[in-house]
Amino acid sequence: MLLDRLLGAIAPGWALRRARQRLAWRNVQALYEGARSTRRTRNWLAPGTGPNAELQPALATLRARSRDLMRNNPFAAAGLELVVSYQVGAGIVPRSATGDEALDRQVDDLWARWSPLADATGRTDLYGLQALLARTRAEAGEALALLLPVPAAEARRRGLPVPLALQVIEPDHLDETHDSTGRGPLIRQGIELDDRGRPVAYHLREEHPGESGGLTARPGGALRRYGAEQVLHLFRQDRPGQLRGVPDLAPVMTRLRSLDELEDAALEREKIQACLAAFVTSPAPAAAGPLEGADEAGEPVKTFYPGMIERLMPGEGVEFTQPSGVAGFSDLARHQLHAIATGWGLTYDLLTGDLSGANYSSLRAGRLAFKRRLERLQWHVLIPGMCERIWQAFIQAAVLSGALDPRAGGYPAQWAPPVFEMVDPLKDAMAVREQLRMGLLSWGQAVAQMGWEPRRQAEEIAAWNAVHDDLGLILDSDPRRTAGGGAAQDPRVNSAIEIAATGAATGK
Repeated sequence: MLLDRLLGAIAPGWALRRARQRLAWRNVQALYEGARSTRRTRNWLAPGTGPNAELQPALATLRARSRDLMRNNPFAAAGLELVVSYQVGAGIVPRSATGDEALDRQVDDLWARWSPLADATGRTDLYGLQALLARTRAEAGEALALLLPVPAAEARRRGLPVPLALQVIEPDHLDETHDSTGRGPLIRQGIELDDRGRPVAYHLREEHPGESGGLTARPGGALRRYGAEQVLHLFRQDRPGQLRGVPDLAPVMTRLRSLDELEDAALEREKIQACLAAFVTSPAPAAAGPLEGADEAGEPVKTFYPGMIERLMPGEGVEFTQPSGVAGFSDLARHQLHAIATGWGLTYDLLTGDLSGANYSSLRAGRLAFKRRLERLQWHVLIPGMCERIWQAFIQAAVLSGALDPRAGGYPAQWAPPVFEMVDPLKDAMAVREQLRMGLLSWGQAVAQMGWEPRRQAEEIAAWNAVHDDLGLILDSDPRRTAGGGAAQDPRVNSAIEIAATGAATGK
């Protein structure tokens, strides 16, 4: 307030007493303990900044520290690989869902021919790009990909059935300090926005700022404007209006760093404690006792060796150090790793591989909570922000190039994330069977949960059933021929199949 500033300049003591009295009055009014200013909360800094004001000065440091931990901390590196493996795995696979079986097969075949060639750099396929985007998002907080139209001549040369390619770049290209300062479009942290806050364009650096000065650096690292339809910006939005993403490790960075330092200190202490030291007290002159000798240069050395038996001189004594070990380190490290796993959204056993004390019930309970969080990220971030964007760009490029015909209802897709591994496959399979029998789950939904395309799965089952029937094979796994207990569903039908396959009825 203006009055407080004037009092501070004219009468600092009076202003200080006024501020203390105002703070005391606020404490009286505060009904929530967490809102009071007490001895315990005196150093609790909690500014009421907006989502972008709090991120802008911290993004570069958060990214750099997250990458450093991924490079050098084994738990961070293992956790990142685990997160990407569960989120994307071998790929989040689409299935065309127009309702026209022949058209769906055509679209799926076109996708199957384009996806291995989708990477603009030619280093991986589309599902490798999915993994790279998911990894970059988790590590740096956000990931960018350019949806690049490919000229017809280049598409023919590369064998692209659809003239579209993807190039993944790091979020460092999107400068968080680039804001509009005067007239013109509204730009916040490198993102050009319309009146409703929707991205219109992205202002990207031509060169990674960390590569400037290198052999491949472009002069000046100039900014280039890309329309929002060309840029895939993947991040997890935690607050309304948030424009940029935060690394997944942000809540646990300090704990991981402190755990590293604690382990280093414990290792150094163990090395020191492992050093056996002896102190000889003797009235005799140096190098005169049996525990002392001289090396080839005549320098005195004091050594022990296995099986050594020596008689000490009168008055000599030997005292040894007593290693004490590092007490309590394991318990403290385990507590810290529990907190790190919780803050990262993992379970302790997944992060550390420590299964001591675990059983089926505890593992399943932990995995169910992890699965809920995983599904939320897949269906609220990865699929709408990455998979659907790529699919729509693919369909648009296919229609414009004539590979697909324009269609009033468009070309919707269904997505199948990687299957979530079962803790006990037999128990979980029995649960799925009961859900099918009760009508709580369709056969197609069950197959999709396993990561397969239901229509193709049914066709493959039918094809192999026909092969088995032609050969007269009746497998216990075929529910058409055998019941769950192993008895024949219809012995007469089974006999007819065997006779038809072996030719027994004709005497061959």
